Amino acid sequence: MIINTVKINNSKLTEGEYYWFKIIKTLDLDDNDKYYVLEDPFGYKILMPREFYVDYGFKQGQKILCRVDKINCEGQMFIEPEHPYYKEGNVYWFQYVESKEIVNFYDQKEYITIVKDVFGNKWQVKTKPGNNIVKQGEVKCYVERIRKGKLYLHTADNESHLNILTSGEYYEFVIIDEKTNPENDKTYFILEDKSKNKHLLSKKHYLKYRLKIGNTITCRVDRLSSEGYYYLEPLHPYYEIGKSYTFFAKRIDKLVYSDNKQHYALIVEDCFGDEVSIDHGENLNDFPTHKEQVECKVIDIYKGKPVLELT
Repeated sequence: MIINTVKINNSKLTEGEYYWFKIIKTLDLDDNDKYYVLEDPFGYKILMPREFYVDYGFKQGQKILCRVDKINCEGQMFIEPEHPYYKEGNVYWFQYVESKEIVNFYDQKEYITIVKDVFGNKWQVKTKPGNNIVKQGEVKCYVERIRKGKLYLHTADNESHLNILTSGEYYEFVIIDEKTNPENDKTYFILEDKSKNKHLLSKKHYLKYRLKIGNTITCRVDRLSSEGYYYLEPLHPYYEIGKSYTFFAKRIDKLVYSDNKQHYALIVEDCFGDEVSIDHGENLNDFPTHKEQVECKVIDIYKGKPVLELT
C-alpha cells in the first residue's frame, strides 16, 4: 500500500487543550486579510485573524492562552484565545437593550433579547414571549461558547431553549424548502417535524444523498447548538451504525509535524467514492500494509460521512 508523507507546518498539539502562544507581530496581506503572527510552545508560527479580537487589547510580545479548537485533515490548526473577561461555562450579568419578535431567514418567528457586553458589543439571546428575565436593567446569561470572539449566550435559567426534541432519538421530518442564510451564505434544507416546528439541515454535507423538497427523511437529533438550533443527522442511504463493511484501502498518510512528531492515518474510500480517514496512531506495527481491502465497523455517521474503526 502507498504510504504518503504529508508535511504539516505546525507542531502536533491536541484538540480541546489550552496552550500559551506568543504574539510575534501583525501581518497585513491586504485590507481584508489582517492577522496576528503567533508562536506556539515549540517555536512554530501560526496565523490568527485580527478582525475578531479588536477588543481584546492584544499587543506585540504578549503571551495569550488559546484553545486548540480544531485540526483538520491537512493539519491546519484553528485556535481561540481566551476572552479577557468572559469564560465559557460561567454566568454573567449583561446590560439589557431591548426585546423583540423577529422572523428568521426561514420564516419562523423567534423572540430575542438584545444585550450588551463589557465592550458595548450587542448579542442576541433567544427567549420566550413574556419571559421576565430583566432585573434592574440587566439580564443574567450563561456563556455557552465563544468562537471567533463571538459570545453565544442563553438565559441563565435556560427557559429560552424549547427542548421539543430529545438528543439521541430519531424523528421523521419533511423537507419543505431550501434557503440560503444571508448571514453566512450557507444553504440549508428547511425541515418540518410532525408538530410543524421548523429545523435546519446544512445542504453541503448531504449532496450525494439526493435529498429534495417533498422527501420525508429520518434524522437523529445530536444536540442543541449554541445558536438554538438542533444538529440533525439523516440516516445514511447505505451504512448503518454498528455494522461492519468492506472498504477499499487507498493509502496511508504519514503526517509529519514541524516538531518531528508523526502520526498515521489510513485513508479508505466510502460508497460514494469519498475519502474517509481512520486514525491509526504513531506506528504501523499492527497494520497489514499489503491489504487492498479492509473491514471496518461504522461507529457513527457525522455530516454525511461514516466514522470508522478497523475490525
